Amino acid sequence: MSNPHIRRVAFDALGLRELHDLLALRSRVFVVEQACPYPDIDGRDPGALHLIASDASGAIVGCARCLDPEEPDDGGRDAPVSFGRLAVDPSQRSTGLGRALVAEALAVLAERWPKRDVVIGAQEHLERFYGGFGFVRITEPYDDFGILHIDMRLRR
Repeated sequence: MSNPHIRRVAFDALGLRELHDLLALRSRVFVVEQACPYPDIDGRDPGALHLIASDASGAIVGCARCLDPEEPDDGGRDAPVSFGRLAVDPSQRSTGLGRALVAEALAVLAERWPKRDVVIGAQEHLERFYGGFGFVRITEPYDDFGILHIDMRLRR
């Protein structure tokens, strides 16, 4: 996908078919392909800004969600922001779409919260991929529904 078409969509602006296709992609990648039954519907989608990548036919081939900062004890002044649920359809892997989605997520977060660090939970085998954007590991590997993850931080 040389020029991916990535749209920013608030949850309430998703059409029913689009929501269905978005959740179907996440299910195919995270549950079926990775053989990992986990609760994808976690209550955070309604407050997220969704990135939707479509191919020339309009089919959803990639996605991610950008999340508001969670409120720590300091009232949120220094709370990091995050993105997650980044998924790329197998037909679009090695095309640069994953990188385009991360770049777009970082752009969204920089626009909304320019001085906040970005913290993500990444599958351990993707440490080098996210490291290419400046993320560094901040935790030891931990099990997340049978898949090793690490937390990573991008300082701003």
